[in-house]
Amino acid sequence: MRETNPIGHAYIFAGQVDLLERANAFTKAIHCLENTNEACNMCISCRVFESGNHPDTLYVTAEKLTTLGVDDIREQVIYPMATRPFHYNYKIFIINKAETLTQAAQNALLKTIEEPAPYGVFLLLTTHVEALLPTVLSRCVLKKFDVSLNENTATASNATLSHAEVSNPQNEHVQSLLQAILNPDRPPDILAAMALYKQFEPFKENKESMQNILDTLYTRFGEKLRTTHAAHIVKATRAIVQAKQALSQNGNFQLTIELMLLKIFNHLSTPTNPSLRA
Repeated sequence: MRETNPIGHAYIFAGQVDLLERANAFTKAIHCLENTNEACNMCISCRVFESGNHPDTLYVTAEKLTTLGVDDIREQVIYPMATRPFHYNYKIFIINKAETLTQAAQNALLKTIEEPAPYGVFLLLTTHVEALLPTVLSRCVLKKFDVSLNENTATASNATLSHAEVSNPQNEHVQSLLQAILNPDRPPDILAAMALYKQFEPFKENKESMQNILDTLYTRFGEKLRTTHAAHIVKATRAIVQAKQALSQNGNFQLTIELMLLKIFNHLSTPTNPSLRA
């Protein structure tokens, strides 16, 4: 893995699959002494990992409550990060059910992610990526894992866009959507929202594509937070999260999208924040 794919310092694994299984496979490959893209399952590191006692793999869990709090992050991440790996090149922290991190815990974790030790790697596993703060999301590599669609749902719509396709800068439809949202060419009013809604309409019956589009938009706003922590960007990001939640609960598609667009337009058009657009 280290020869062909440089190791990042923070990843988010998201989806309705066995994320811990994928995180374990990823971690095992990073630790593998054969320096390839996959674990060899033969070296001492792979064998130790299989035993469940790898000294440089740490699983972060809630000690007292159902949520991960500041004390959990301080004791299981920040303090251990201060010491170098025991035997291998990396010290890897796996945070399962990252959506249970409190806001204070995420802010504490953020400080470590922003200035990581050269040997530190973080894997945040979540079924609800929208529960993570935009500032955390913007500093991690997002890897989405989707359950394979069965034959019936796969053919239900020909407007399906995968997360990779949505994220691809060359995807003209999605990029035109992002451009229209981030740089509206008309005053941000109900008519502008209704006009732009027409570009979302092809995905009304395809929840997967719609969620992927909103994830990409969410990521774009997260990227903006790398350079500014302006309240208007945070509020615009929240509008996307609220839309995702409403659609996941079968809310009215048109009303949800139009309301999201109105909120985003309102926040981005604030005169005191002219530099917030893409």
